[in-house]
Amino acid sequence: MAKSAKAKVPTLHEVAVVGGGAAGLAVALGLEKAGLKPLLVGATPTPRDDGRTAALMAPSVRFLDEIGALPRLEANSTPLAAMRLIDATGALVRAPTVTFRASEVDLPWFALNFANADMVRGMTAEALDRGLTCTPAQVLAAEFGAQEAQLALSDGATARARLVIAADGQKSLLRALSGLEVRSWTYDQTALTFHVTHSRDHEDISTEIHMRAGPLTFVPFGAFRCAVVWLVTPGEAERLRALTPKALAIAVQRASTSLLGDLEVVTPVAAVPMRGLIAQKATGTRLALAGEALHAFPPIGAQGLNLGLRDARQIVDVVGKALTAGRDPGAPEVLAAYESGRRIDAVSRTYGVDLLNRTLISGLLPLDLMRAAGLAAAANIGPFRRLLMRAGMGENLMSLPKAG
Repeated sequence: MAKSAKAKVPTLHEVAVVGGGAAGLAVALGLEKAGLKPLLVGATPTPRDDGRTAALMAPSVRFLDEIGALPRLEANSTPLAAMRLIDATGALVRAPTVTFRASEVDLPWFALNFANADMVRGMTAEALDRGLTCTPAQVLAAEFGAQEAQLALSDGATARARLVIAADGQKSLLRALSGLEVRSWTYDQTALTFHVTHSRDHEDISTEIHMRAGPLTFVPFGAFRCAVVWLVTPGEAERLRALTPKALAIAVQRASTSLLGDLEVVTPVAAVPMRGLIAQKATGTRLALAGEALHAFPPIGAQGLNLGLRDARQIVDVVGKALTAGRDPGAPEVLAAYESGRRIDAVSRTYGVDLLNRTLISGLLPLDLMRAAGLAAAANIGPFRRLLMRAGMGENLMSLPKAG
C-alpha cells in the first residue's frame, strides 16, 4: 500500500492582520513599508458603500502618506478647514457657538473627509499591488500558543503567525477567543447616516449641532454636499427612516434651522445602534488589538477612526523596531511596549467621548453647566481653544505642514 503524501505545513508568518477595514489595512501597509509581508485576513476588495465617511485629522492623513496609501485616496477627499459646535440642547444655560479653524494652528485644513468604502477599496488595491497575501476568508477559530498563533479560516486553510493583530471590529472574535475582557455599554441612541445636497455653501466647515438626543453633524463631502450623522432615540430613528426622502430632508432642515439652506437627501439612510466599549487590555498571548476591537464610541468630534489609525501607527512602530533588532514580534516584551503606548490614549478618548455624549443626553443642570463653561472657555480664550485643537488631533502639531 502506497504511503500517503505528507501534509504541507502552512507557512509561519511573522504577522497576520485580521480585519479588512481601514485600521487593519493601515497596519498591513505600514508593516509592508517596514519591510514585512504580513498576511491580511478578511480582505474586502469590493466593499459595500453605505455612504459613511471618516474625517481624518492631519496626523492621520500624514500617516496614510507615510505608508503610501494617500495617493490613491486624496483625490476623492474633501478638506475641512474648520469645525463648528452649536448648542441646540435647549439647556437653561446655553453654551456659545465655537468654531475651531485650522488656520489658528497654521494648517490649511485640520482634516480630510473620505468615504469609508473608498478608503477600503483603495488601500486593499494598494496591498495587492505590493504583493501582500490577502484572503477574504474569515477566522472561525484560533489558538494562541507560547511560540505562535494558529487561525482556522473559513476556506479550510490554517494560518500561522508569531503575532496576530486583531482589527476585526467591535464584535471581535479574536478578542473573545483570546479571553481578553471588555467593558461595554449601550446608549439610547441610533445614528442615522446619509448624504444631502444643499443650496448654501458649506465653506469647508464641519458643523456639529448638539441636540438633547445627540449631535446632528454635517461633514462636507464635495461641493454643496455633506455626509450627515444624526444621533436620535431608537424610536425617532424608526420614524425618520419611514419618511420619504423629501420629508426627511424637511425634518433635517428644520432641525438645523436651515443652516445650509434647502436640503435634498441623495442616498439611502442607514441606521447604526450606538454602543461603547473598551478592552481591559490591548494585548494577549501572541495578540494585539487595534481599532474597534480595542475601543468604540459614538461619532462625536471625529475621533473614532483617527484613534484606530493611532493604534496602527503604534503597532507598526513597535513591531518594526522589534524586527530591526532581530526580536520576535509577538514576544511579551514587544507587546508590553504596545500596551503601554496605547492604554492611556485609548481609555482617555473612549471615556472622554462617552462623557461628552452623556452631558448632552442627560439633561442634568450640573452637566449642562460644565459643558457650557468648557465651550465658553474655548470660544473666548484663544490659547485654550488651540490646545483643544491639538488634543483633538491627537498629536503635537509642530511637525505638521504649515498653511500655504
